[in-house]
Amino acid sequence: MFTEYSLWFLPLILLAAFGFAYFVYFFKQKNKTAFTDKQKYLLFALRFLGVFLILFLLISPVKRIKNKTIEKPVVVLLQDNSSSLSAVKQSDYYKTKYIENLDKLSNNLSKDYNIVRLLLGSSTVQLKDEVKFKDTLKFNDFATDISQAMEFINENFSSENLSAVMLASDGIATQGRNFLNLADNFSCPVYTVAMGDTTVRKDVLISDIQYNKIAFIDTDYPIEVTVRADKALGETSSLFMVKDGKTTQIKSFSVDNNDYSVTAELKATSKKAGIEKISFYVSEINGESNKANNRKDIFIEVLDAKKKVLITSNAPHPDISAIKTALGSNQNYTIDVNIAGNNPKNPADYDLVILHSLPDNSASYNTIKNLLDKGVNLLFIVGQSTNIQLFNALKTGIQINTLSSSTNNVLASYNPSFSLFTATEDLTNILKDLPPMMSNTAKYSVNSNIQTLLYQKIGAVSTTYPLIAFNNDANSKIGFILGENIWRWRLQNYLINQTTEQIDGLISKTSQLLSTKTDKNRFRVEHKDVYQQNENVIFTAQFYNESFELINTPEITLNIQSQNNNSTYTFGKNNNAYYLNLSSLPEGEYSFTAKTTYNNKEYKQSGRFAVSSVNMELTNLVAKHSDLYTLSAKTDAAMVQAENITDLQEMIKNNGNIRPIIHVSTENRKFISLWWYWLLIILSLGGEWFLRKYYGKI
Repeated sequence: MFTEYSLWFLPLILLAAFGFAYFVYFFKQKNKTAFTDKQKYLLFALRFLGVFLILFLLISPVKRIKNKTIEKPVVVLLQDNSSSLSAVKQSDYYKTKYIENLDKLSNNLSKDYNIVRLLLGSSTVQLKDEVKFKDTLKFNDFATDISQAMEFINENFSSENLSAVMLASDGIATQGRNFLNLADNFSCPVYTVAMGDTTVRKDVLISDIQYNKIAFIDTDYPIEVTVRADKALGETSSLFMVKDGKTTQIKSFSVDNNDYSVTAELKATSKKAGIEKISFYVSEINGESNKANNRKDIFIEVLDAKKKVLITSNAPHPDISAIKTALGSNQNYTIDVNIAGNNPKNPADYDLVILHSLPDNSASYNTIKNLLDKGVNLLFIVGQSTNIQLFNALKTGIQINTLSSSTNNVLASYNPSFSLFTATEDLTNILKDLPPMMSNTAKYSVNSNIQTLLYQKIGAVSTTYPLIAFNNDANSKIGFILGENIWRWRLQNYLINQTTEQIDGLISKTSQLLSTKTDKNRFRVEHKDVYQQNENVIFTAQFYNESFELINTPEITLNIQSQNNNSTYTFGKNNNAYYLNLSSLPEGEYSFTAKTTYNNKEYKQSGRFAVSSVNMELTNLVAKHSDLYTLSAKTDAAMVQAENITDLQEMIKNNGNIRPIIHVSTENRKFISLWWYWLLIILSLGGEWFLRKYYGKI
């Protein structure tokens, strides 16, 4: 193959002319040569070959090389590691023979497939190639999140030759979304292995508790406790509540059928602010199979005052209704709404003023400027009616330099370095499924005090432009939502999860951060009030110097006390802040004291938190094989029993859609870059020189 076909003839003619001329010249030099005719022909051939190879490069010849690679099918082995499988009668089999068969299946499949091995629990863990299931599979995780595991597979392996997934589980998902809703996202078959016990046994349990997680001092708050009894016809039991160290009998009941359920409605009152623990338990019945689900604890954050929030706008907008509804579900807030033309009470009396598409004119600019001067906390929702020039004149910490009058549809990208509050894993997981917001086509300049929670993602391009951000170091706390249509986020949240809890939580945390009084303390420690038993207990801290600049020069220690423990830890340093991960702690109530010393002065902060017991895996031990069967049916696969797990090898092998992908690539390489071509030239010309020397003629 040649790059310039038009150059074919000229080099060939030149080569032919050169050969003819050289041949004539060579044989006319009889008086100058002592070579025989055979030697002459050999020397001529070598020189002609060398010259020809050199001149041949003038036409830029290339060699076409085909490369073929084979990409093996990827088979994911997803094994449930939750503690519910340790509490059933088959547990001994699972911990011995089953694990042996699982490793055997993995080894056999690895000959023809790329095997990915995952442990399923409260989170998804990928095993290294050299680690076997028998070394890590303990059936001891506190929760089962199948949906998160399926999303993990899609995110990490969908770009490869993902050909099959094996899900071995009892089908009981104790947290996360309904995994059956994710079946349509899989283009490969999902084979399921039915584990656990489907037998319904004699049991009485607290199946559900409905309550508000936030309450107020001296205010009644409702609690609904649902008790269920299975296969317990004729038995009697009682529901008890333990609060402030006192045990109260709430309800006695007689079980009149084998699928019995009763709900007790009660009201409680708290007399002091802080974290209050309330325990509920039902008395045991004869022959009960599972006593671990007879008790549940709840933790309620008791507040001593409500926050007043004003939502104001120049015109009606769905965002206003969405924010009001989200905050309205939280008893911590009283909410007023003001649309242009309705004069509210003095805005300075509110803990937080939410400004939608404001300022839009000089009058609203002057009002907002006055609020900033008085230290009122503000949340700007920058919309299409916002006057950007007036917004920039407020000098809030963000400057918007519009590029055109058009708008951008921007997606949300989470900033893992954000530390003003903790974004839940459910929220960060759902961000990629949310519809875009409508934002200005602009460049954004932010000062060093701005902390960004969500960045703007324009199409497939991630940017560092803020979408939701905060300025907590100004005279007043200021928040920014730099786009419209957060109402669509709530709607999509409901379509995905049948709840708006994640987006409502985002709005509530944003409002809670902004509505609290500005903390002028130079030493701040932040934490959650209640952690689950399987959740990492995480603390963050900030320290400010005399100029209120964020620094992390001094060491910070944290002393944690409980009834049975007293431990001291040292914070790690993260950028200009501090971070401490205590992993998981036992159930109980804890107090803490954080200390640091700076310029010979001691700073201290104390507080309390609680760790709630988690018995999710032991609450329900009745396996849901029907869900596993449905998942396999939806993906054109099959379900097998745990004792037949090795049958999956033949099923996968006989599936004609599971096959390797052959990648063929073509590479054009110029002859001038081929080492053997230059070697041939050197050998031909060097050979001629050597023979001339050998024959006695230079």
